[in-house]
Amino acid sequence: MLNIQQTEAFPRKQPRNHTGRSIDRDTRFRNIEQRAEKMGLELNDARMEAIEFVLDFYEHCEDCRNARQLMKAMDQEFADKGGKKYLYRLFPAGPLSQIHELADLPDLGNQTDKGFGTSY
Repeated sequence: MLNIQQTEAFPRKQPRNHTGRSIDRDTRFRNIEQRAEKMGLELNDARMEAIEFVLDFYEHCEDCRNARQLMKAMDQEFADKGGKKYLYRLFPAGPLSQIHELADLPDLGNQTDKGFGTSY
């Protein structure tokens, strides 16, 4: 198993300066709460942990548009709780799709593949 903190995908070192993405966390979380309410999604601690992981990843990553890379990192991070199965129970429409919609993050490359019916 890869150690996420040592991979290039998510070094968790210095935040990268992604222009146009700078927003304070309080404002971001208020917006997330409003979007979740509109979606009818209850924001419990487990969901917030996954959302915070994606926000953290997004803040530190080099290639933030790589859906497969992010899903792999999330699968490893939450492996002790069930990995992808756990994440799909939290976000039935797809963890990455729903989290990106909640946090108003840009769509990922290959986030959905209508030909195969997948939705990260």
